[in-house]
Amino acid sequence: MPSPVFQATKEYNASVQERLVLDSETISQAAQRGKIADLPDGGIIRADGGKAWDPAWFDFLRASCPDTVNPALWRHAQLNAISGLFEVTDGVWQVRSADYANMTIISGATGWIIVDPLLTTESARAALNLVNATCGERPVSAVLVTHTHADHFGGLGGVVDEGADTPIYVPKDFMIYAAAEGVLGGNHTSRRAIDQFGLALPFGPEGLVDGGIGKTLARGHRGFRAPTHEISEDDPHVLIDDVPFEFLMGSGTEAPAEFTFFLPDHHVLCMAEVCTQTQHNLLTPRGAEVRDARLWAKVIDEARVRFGARTDVLINSHNWPVWGQDGVHQFMLEQRDIYKYVHDQTLRLANHGMTIKEVGDALQEPDFASDALHIRGNYGMLYFNARAVYQKYYGAFDGRAVDLNPLPPEAEGKRYLKALGGEARVLELAQEAIDGDDLQWAATLVNHVVFAGSASTEARALLAAIYRNMAYRAESGIERNICLAGAQELEDGVKVLPAAGGRNAELAATLTMEDWLDAFAIRLNPERARGEAFTVLLKTPEGTALVSVARQTEFARTVNQDKVDQADVTVTATRSALEARMSGQAAAEIALDGDSALFERWLELHDTFDLWFRIATP
Repeated sequence: MPSPVFQATKEYNASVQERLVLDSETISQAAQRGKIADLPDGGIIRADGGKAWDPAWFDFLRASCPDTVNPALWRHAQLNAISGLFEVTDGVWQVRSADYANMTIISGATGWIIVDPLLTTESARAALNLVNATCGERPVSAVLVTHTHADHFGGLGGVVDEGADTPIYVPKDFMIYAAAEGVLGGNHTSRRAIDQFGLALPFGPEGLVDGGIGKTLARGHRGFRAPTHEISEDDPHVLIDDVPFEFLMGSGTEAPAEFTFFLPDHHVLCMAEVCTQTQHNLLTPRGAEVRDARLWAKVIDEARVRFGARTDVLINSHNWPVWGQDGVHQFMLEQRDIYKYVHDQTLRLANHGMTIKEVGDALQEPDFASDALHIRGNYGMLYFNARAVYQKYYGAFDGRAVDLNPLPPEAEGKRYLKALGGEARVLELAQEAIDGDDLQWAATLVNHVVFAGSASTEARALLAAIYRNMAYRAESGIERNICLAGAQELEDGVKVLPAAGGRNAELAATLTMEDWLDAFAIRLNPERARGEAFTVLLKTPEGTALVSVARQTEFARTVNQDKVDQADVTVTATRSALEARMSGQAAAEIALDGDSALFERWLELHDTFDLWFRIATP
């Protein structure tokens, strides 16, 4: 639903066009170089007939930049939309814009070595089919997963058959983070990811145009296969299907477990997601642990020193390559320095006494960002990354007493509304702010009206219009998506999407018993658990765990079942049967010994989580 484009928004976007040189023939050629095949006409189809992916979703990008999109983002979105199979060099290819990430294919002695098989089985299978149809059919001889984010391994089921003995290489501690990182906070993270990636937005100049490091997430299903080999600092040189790999670990930068690698026979450096064609996130808005900007810069520099003189092409797990040694050298210096700049300058400002609310506003863009388009904020946002650095070193608290225990939004909104003279007066002040092109203050004012409760249709529409104009100016694809998602929620409520592929049951099944039970424990409702004190012994083929409920707290630990004291109830079942019952489904194959009613009471103490909670409204 389009909102009015404020005149100031048109002027802002026009100034971006004048300030930046966006029509770079070098970059445009780099994004198109080596293309040898298109994705299938009609897109990638799921088994239910729906589309997992279709490049035609972004056909609107062939037009000139409209007033509703920042010109820097429009140019970046056009380059990201160049899809198909690309030859990087002899023996190395990439499938791009068939999902959010790239899939890299390397010719081994006996088959294809696949790097990062995308998010969904449908997109990964389609990418592999395109390679086979274009380059000749071969089996998959090995798979590498560069890091722990699902858009790089969710499609494993599309390239590796169930039960196959295909070697799968991952960075050290991959399973710890891939399986557990998103589980404890998973529901909240998943909900915010829907807004970050614009999954509920329409495609088009008033909606989703880009995701920064890729277009958007494929709308398919995930399939996991267990890794067989871990790569660590102790494995710098590995021969995979007769192709030599030189690894450099990047764990703690863009992901908690990540590697980069160099192909000496091909003179190709793969920087995984440590380098992209845009500034990355030091704290992803969907929610995650803060990343280490200082380490990030050092890993890039180490790769430059170790591999730079031998590199003819640099590829990433997103966006397009960098060609030629000179180009690679400059690219890596600038990628290194944007993270070092944000790190050092944020700490400089903080050590002058600035807080987390001030460093983002105070940190100015470095001069080289006007020419080095690949470090601009088409994904990560400079102001947001500054706050991330502050948070990593000092936490989210800014040291001021008023922020020790701030009012929640609803309570604060009611007080602001009363103090400022009611809704009508606040909306007048907001309109004055809009007229003065002070959109952040206008949004702050009307947001208080909305969260005070019973906001009028006028108030919601005004805040939606403000959010849309903030989106229309955003250089970051995900900043745009979050603003547009907020506007959509204000106008139409939360848009519930079909639950296709959101949870990877195969991956969840790899959780340790303790991680799995810790994820269940966060659902314990303290009101229902008041006065409860009991133990539950869970026996599964994978192991035995003792769960205690006391003091409105649930704690689980794995035990030797022969040495455990008598529990109040003993439950014997397969893990899948237990998970079904714990999720509210029927499961007949469960044996109970002891207080059988206690097992049901234990389950009833836990909440269920709704993925579709509200964000932009109370």
